[in-house]
Amino acid sequence: MRNIRFETMADLTHEAELLAMMNALYAEDEPASEVDRGRFPMTIKTLIAEPARGRIVLFMEGLAVRGYALLIPFWSNEFGGNLVFIDELFVKPEFRNQGIGRAFIEFILRQHPFEAVAAVLEVSPSNKRARRLYESIGFRLRRNRTFTLRF
Repeated sequence: MRNIRFETMADLTHEAELLAMMNALYAEDEPASEVDRGRFPMTIKTLIAEPARGRIVLFMEGLAVRGYALLIPFWSNEFGGNLVFIDELFVKPEFRNQGIGRAFIEFILRQHPFEAVAAVLEVSPSNKRARRLYESIGFRLRRNRTFTLRF
């Protein structure tokens, strides 16, 4: 396993690289709904300025960024506490299959960001490799379906 650190993004130093990774994520793994990529900079600035709303975690090896995740907290009555939604998780293609994604999930399980009692994530049906990873760690597909309505 590589020497990867998971650091909360606190400033705009890596903004251009993060934007490139966000675009790469949506280019390779088709989203379930239309995505306005022009809003990505607002997401970055909002999460840096208001960390209670969520965090950007960079996967760092030395000074180099190897991937990122967006963590968004929300309260669940069903679970009786905060859940942390792993809204996006991306490892650069040349660093995949090296345990970085697994190490990040294990980091989340140890750290309980936002004092979370559980973690939630989505995976597209075509992303079988990611689904195998998440299931091997202990994530389970829930019976209920998620519906969305855009305003």
